Amino acid sequence: MKKIKVTDILFYLAFLVVIIVATFFDRKYLAYALPLTIFSIGAIYLCNTKKINLWYVLSLVSMIFCDVLIYTDFISNFSYICILTSLYFIFCTIAIRKYLFIKTVQRSTFLSIPILISSALVAYLIFSISQLLIDMVREAIPEVVFCLFSSTVYMLVAYLIYMQDTYRDGLKLIIVSCLCIFIISLLPINELFYFNNIFTVLINVAHVLSMYIFMKFLLETTPEKTIDANERYL
Repeated sequence: MKKIKVTDILFYLAFLVVIIVATFFDRKYLAYALPLTIFSIGAIYLCNTKKINLWYVLSLVSMIFCDVLIYTDFISNFSYICILTSLYFIFCTIAIRKYLFIKTVQRSTFLSIPILISSALVAYLIFSISQLLIDMVREAIPEVVFCLFSSTVYMLVAYLIYMQDTYRDGLKLIIVSCLCIFIISLLPINELFYFNNIFTVLINVAHVLSMYIFMKFLLETTPEKTIDANERYL
């Protein structure tokens, strides 16, 4: 208990409020609960980091505005939501660029069976959702494409950092990427096509967890501190 800080308590309480609001109250109140949760995540980061990653801080700011717009009026603000989401992924990608060693990336990495299967599944998922929602977002197609591109770049960088097998916590980036795929896929359906309160709860739990896990990766892993090759298999 002595290791639990005020910032941690603030996060747990804010996360609990998000779950309660998403479960029992009108989702418009998430426009207030989610920014508080993101603020608490930022507070944990700023209070524990030795060197502030400005790009990560910018990603939090962009997501705060994005969440407010989502639960204020998703349809009217759809283009702005796509732009802010794109900025979030761009800032996150830049925030982790120092963890990627280009020289360790091999061509065979892109041709491995897991990445080919994963790419095919993601492509099919994007195509299916696009076909379902195309009529509703026709006027915002450029923003949607930009959002999908930026999110794909982020997930690719996260995957390469994991595959280079340099950091102990590389798996966290893969978990965050999976959560992001889940959110990007389900949120438009829930808001534009078929609303279900259970989806709202799952989306927001995944949303908060993805941001928290990403923050923990940045806190617990530094570009200079890598594990020895012999330690990887202990």
